[in-house]
Amino acid sequence: MNQKYLKEELKKYGFFYLEGQIPERQARQFLTVKKLTQRENLVFIPKKEVCFERILSKHTSLYIEGLERYSDSGVYLGYSYDFYKATYLFNSQPSRLKIYGTQLSAKELLYLVKGFPFLIIAKE
Repeated sequence: MNQKYLKEELKKYGFFYLEGQIPERQARQFLTVKKLTQRENLVFIPKKEVCFERILSKHTSLYIEGLERYSDSGVYLGYSYDFYKATYLFNSQPSRLKIYGTQLSAKELLYLVKGFPFLIIAKE
């Protein structure tokens, strides 16, 4: 399942999408080491993060955080996702946290999200 499909499916449930950037310094270092070693299969690979958020109330949101995964040999495996609800009352640390799943595949994630039918945004 590709990232674009997942993004469209989660949009139906009111999630909006944020994508993290690989820091420029990290990318430069990676390319420099790759060039110097003349290797394509480096152990260290810069990883891109994504986040989906569904605001439930003034202080509470559902979050889905995705991180690219690679095998030990450097083969791209796709994203793994963490799905949780967090309530922030007075500071940047959540005062309440409920974890629905960790290291989920996209298929497992959608199965869990579809268990919250009240989140579906009605079509106009």
